[in-house]
Amino acid sequence: MVYDEQFWGNESKVYAGWPSFQYPGLVPQIEAFREMPGVEFPPDSGAGRAGVYWFPTFMDPKKVQRSYARTGHYDNLNRSNYDLITKSKVKKIVLDEGTATGVVFQQTKLNVTTDSTIKADKEVILAAGAIHTPQILQLSGIGPKKILDSAGIDTVVDLAGVGQNFQDHPVLSLRITLQNFAIHPNPQDLLVDGNFSAWAKAAWETNRTGPYSIATGNVAAWLGMPAISPDRHEDIAAKLDAQDHAAQLPPDTDPTVIAGYEAQMKAFVAAIRSPNTAFYSMPVSGSPVPSSGSVLLHSLSRGSVNVNTTDPYDAEPIVDYRALSNPIDADILVEFIKFTRRYHFNTSLAAYGPRETAPGPTVVEDEDIMDYLRTAVSPTLFHPSGTCAMLPKELGGVVDENLSVYGVGRLRVVDASIIPTLPGANTCQTVYAIAEKAADIIKAG
Repeated sequence: MVYDEQFWGNESKVYAGWPSFQYPGLVPQIEAFREMPGVEFPPDSGAGRAGVYWFPTFMDPKKVQRSYARTGHYDNLNRSNYDLITKSKVKKIVLDEGTATGVVFQQTKLNVTTDSTIKADKEVILAAGAIHTPQILQLSGIGPKKILDSAGIDTVVDLAGVGQNFQDHPVLSLRITLQNFAIHPNPQDLLVDGNFSAWAKAAWETNRTGPYSIATGNVAAWLGMPAISPDRHEDIAAKLDAQDHAAQLPPDTDPTVIAGYEAQMKAFVAAIRSPNTAFYSMPVSGSPVPSSGSVLLHSLSRGSVNVNTTDPYDAEPIVDYRALSNPIDADILVEFIKFTRRYHFNTSLAAYGPRETAPGPTVVEDEDIMDYLRTAVSPTLFHPSGTCAMLPKELGGVVDENLSVYGVGRLRVVDASIIPTLPGANTCQTVYAIAEKAADIIKAG
């Protein structure tokens, strides 16, 4: 296990840590990446370079338990200016002449729902996430006028970007089993080897060590397109550069949202050519099934999250991923499958008898692989982002650099919805960084 302390802080109350156990089968699976042209091994996951590396998880290494906002900030919090109202749902933000003055929320007791209002002395901070933050803004009359009119909501601020630019990390399912992978113990032994399973349980219950100290694994490949597709990444970049970007969005998309999307696609042309912009992520586990698939870290498709116009206040918002709506996403995913096959069949892992069952060895032509993609891609890794983007208003932005909503006084957004384009990584650290930066901005006045 390799990491570099210079890339990690030591003052946060939210911890990152390593488990006390790793499976021995990780060694050949990691080493096989060294045989892939263009794949590098940076000194740390925080070094800012694409490659194969170990990474910690949000775990308190002393208590060997999950470390997150609750344990870091909320537990044992005893402050006179902090109150938490549970089992409640925000209905809308109260606006007075374009200024946020409070929040209306609902509580249901004995099947009776009542509305209550809390007034804000200074400002309202909205942190409902990329799904519900745009919903609350739209319910408050802040959003695209066409959608608000359809829902019967009076428009207070016509802000086209609210609920648009929706992104997530699509996951491509692919199954290749190493039939002769007789390296034990491995994760499957927890299910089939009674002695190992009993030992693992005892180790955890006795001193919180062993396999159960592993969360989701600690090593993965995060690779740029030049490593994934040495022969085709330049063609894919050129195709994106020549693409009619507006045609990839719904026909009624606001011109400012189109302009923002075009700016993003221009940046992604360069990103596809960069060896250090990770597009592909695949964890390995030390199991006979090293990984169940790969993740597209920079989808070019954009969806939306809008109120349900037939029942805006009581129904959940309409979430439209529009996965693979930009066909170049499919071009990239085809290259993902080819790379993953080379990793299993053209490296030292071939000695372990790889057998592909999905999509299967007969699916080799690009068109056939694309047909498979349409049934094998999940649109989400549960990283929803982008629906209230921090961009200039003329590019479809919703908040400025101070997290303030355009056209509304005393209202900020602090969550993943402000991320203009998803990072080439999981979103947890990014959201923590947004929150910490927001705290500095708010305290500075």
